[in-house]
Amino acid sequence: MNLESAWSRAAKRLDSVAVWSGNLVCWMLVPLVLGLTWEVVSRYGFNKPTVWAYDLTFMLYGTFFMLGSAFALQRRGHVRTDMFYERWSPRRQAVIDIGCYLVIFLPFAGFFIFTGWGYFWKAFQTGETFVTSSWQPVTWPFKMAMPVTGVLLLIQGLSEVLKAVHTLQHGQWPDERNPEFQA
Repeated sequence: MNLESAWSRAAKRLDSVAVWSGNLVCWMLVPLVLGLTWEVVSRYGFNKPTVWAYDLTFMLYGTFFMLGSAFALQRRGHVRTDMFYERWSPRRQAVIDIGCYLVIFLPFAGFFIFTGWGYFWKAFQTGETFVTSSWQPVTWPFKMAMPVTGVLLLIQGLSEVLKAVHTLQHGQWPDERNPEFQA
């Protein structure tokens, strides 16, 4: 039984953006772990804490957390109140999902893009630095993560809406919840 529809094929293409970005963002863990390791060894092994390691780790962790959110959404890693949702039929789940994505999630992603772009652009134009740091790195590369995160969430939110539309038509989810759908 082939449950793949135009909706699910489009959702797969959109999902590939979250998978690609998630795989790319996971590489941010390497400098994060190396920076933390360097700081621990330097601070406790040689009694010479660094100026930059703490700043690097909080900037990378914040960026990692934000840019990985679309991947987490694609993998159903976000918190959901399952005590009701899991008992509903797939079609009822789809109706709730469509309503929540269209009324709450997608407008939020658009707002996040708009607001994040403003923060990024101001930091870029002024050469803003982290004033709480003696290292004082520029902020714009990290503030750029805000509008990029909004775009990634918008794309993945559209994918989730398309999956829900498919479910309304076919009565089954077109993904790993349904073993007949190969992503």
